[in-house]
This record gives sequence, structure tokens and C-alpha cells, in this order.
Amino acid sequence: MLFRLKPETLLLLSCSLFFTQINHAEEEKILPPMTSTECLQDINFTAKFLLENDAGIRAKNWTDYPKNIQKTLDEQKLKANSVTNVKECIDITKPFLKAIRKGHIELNAISMSDYVQKISTQQKDDLVITKKLSNLTSYILIPSFGISIKDQLERIIKNNQDGILNAQYLILDLRKNAGGVDHSAEPLFKLLGEADYWTEMPQVYTSQANIHAYKELQRIYPDPKFKHELDQIIKKMEKKKDSWVYMGVEKSLDVEKITKKDVLATPKKVVVLTDEYCGSSGEEFVKSVKQNPRVVTIGRNTYGALDASNLRDTKTPSTKLSLWYATTYVNRRAGQEIDNIGIAPNIRLPKPKNQTEYDAEVKLAQHYLENRLWK
Repeated sequence: MLFRLKPETLLLLSCSLFFTQINHAEEEKILPPMTSTECLQDINFTAKFLLENDAGIRAKNWTDYPKNIQKTLDEQKLKANSVTNVKECIDITKPFLKAIRKGHIELNAISMSDYVQKISTQQKDDLVITKKLSNLTSYILIPSFGISIKDQLERIIKNNQDGILNAQYLILDLRKNAGGVDHSAEPLFKLLGEADYWTEMPQVYTSQANIHAYKELQRIYPDPKFKHELDQIIKKMEKKKDSWVYMGVEKSLDVEKITKKDVLATPKKVVVLTDEYCGSSGEEFVKSVKQNPRVVTIGRNTYGALDASNLRDTKTPSTKLSLWYATTYVNRRAGQEIDNIGIAPNIRLPKPKNQTEYDAEVKLAQHYLENRLWK
């Protein structure tokens, strides 16, 4: 979503892609029962709640769903008669929610509270990996921007692991990085030399339900600084209900400068590998670093879930599901929208057909850097 060095913008942005990866296996094991009546009630609630509170929808000024989306909703509701458990109900809603937006909108058996607890501890598949590919090039795999990633990166940088501070060339692998929290990306910017990073500021839709959701996040989130910053956002929201307020500075465009005193490394060139699974906070990082003249992105378009963001949740009437939805929206300039499109790479690669081709993309990036094809 939004990278900031300043503490006032340590914003939680939990990507639906990342969230899905850590939860759906658990859902399939548990499969709590659900009646068709409960499912239909939850679907009707979801449709109404989103129209009134989802920032991506409110930014479009919809009072009703467009015909194609309403048609999908009506078709999926008919399938509720066969529902026997929560997973079946979740699956029924997916075509409707995807018709609204590709990401940052989901029904799930896991709540925000469950999610925060989950990502507050390091996961086995959430480890930053470094390699020294040659005397010239070092490689960093960043699998997500979960809460633990920032501490991992800071330790790696402090130890100059695999010579990342001295390497002439860096490869940052963000393929399959489906997001987490923007704050976790902060250490990486210090490895990229001096640069200015411009970003459009997100605005929060200040419905009563969204105010309540921010208060609930403030209650459950462990970081005291983040609690304080949430308090400042909540106060702004309460002063301007059923409208829009900026999350950070009160302007549409802001710049973050990485100066000489911030820099820990100044490589000649950096490749950032991207793909269609890089989303949310992963996309925010890619969007930012593309402004750095040292950085070249190679791969495929990112996922396309960033304009509508900053997920919060609300319980459905059955209390068996949580509706995750976007509370902020970035009004980008025409032609620069990211939702449902993604961020295009500087150099496009075809989708790999197998693991061998996937792994070869790192070698291709190394070849590009060391043979100075960027000149």
C-alpha cells in the first residue's frame, strides 16, 4: 500500500492473497457446518454491507450493483440451497466478489484478530533467503511482507549476509510476495542508494462501520506506536463521518526522500523480479522502487490489488464468517490504475511452464546485470 519511513504511517494492509495462503488449508480441515439459510443471510448481508462501506465501491459512487455483477450475485445466491458448511458458502460468494474487484475483498472463516495473531509470529514459509550468486551479484528472496520480515531484513543487513552491502548488483525476488504490511519493506529502501519516492495518498471512507473496524484493530494490534497512529486516524474519521479523510498528510501526493545519511548500500543496478502473485504491499514496494533509476523490474504484471486497500473485517449475521473489505482508496491519475491490472515490468518475461524455467529467471536477471545489458 504505502511505504513511509515515518512512524505515523505504519498502516496494516493485509492482502487477501497473502491471507488466503495461510488460512484456506486450515478451513478445509475444520469445515464448520452451515445451513443454507445462514449462508443466504450472510451473502445478502455481504452485498449490502459492501455497497455502504467498501472504499473501492464507494469511490465508484455505486448505489446498486451494475447489471453484470447483480446477475452474478443472483446466480450464486441460488446455489446457497445446497450449502452444508462454511467452505461451500465461501466458494459460492467468490464469483460475485471477483466480479466487483480482483483482490482485497473476501469472505473468510478467519477474523482480523485471528490474522493479526497469526502474522505476529514468524511462519515456516516466511523466511528471507539470501545468496551470493557471484563476486558481483547478491540475491534476496522476500517471500512476503509479513510482520516478521522487517526484523529479518534488519538482521541480514546488519550482518552483511552474503555480501549484500558490497555487491555491485542486487536481485530482489518479489515473485509470489502477496503482501503483508508496508512497514516491513522499509529496510530494503536503504539498499538502493539515494532516491525520491512519490506516492498518491490513500483516503479512508469514514462510515460508522469503518470507524468501528479501526477501533477494533487498535484494540487487538500489539504495537504501541501503531495503536497511537490508529488513534490519530480514528479522530480524523470521527470529525468527518460518511466522507473521506487522508490517512497520513492532508494532500493527495507526498514524497519520501532517501538521503545519503539513510543509505547503507549503493549498488550499480538492481533487478526486482515480479510476477502475477506479487500483490498488495508487494505491489506497493514495486510501484515505489520503479521510480529509482537504479532499479529495473523484470517478469510479469503484478497481481493488481492496491488501489482499494487497507483491509478491515466485520462479522456476518451467522457469526461463522468474517467479511474482509477495503477501507481506503487511492485516486490515481488516469491510466495509472493498478486494481485488476497490476504493475507492468520494465522487461517482460513469459510465464514459466515449470520450476526449471521459474528458477532460470534468476539466472537471466544475473546475466542481464553482469553483462551490463542495462547500459
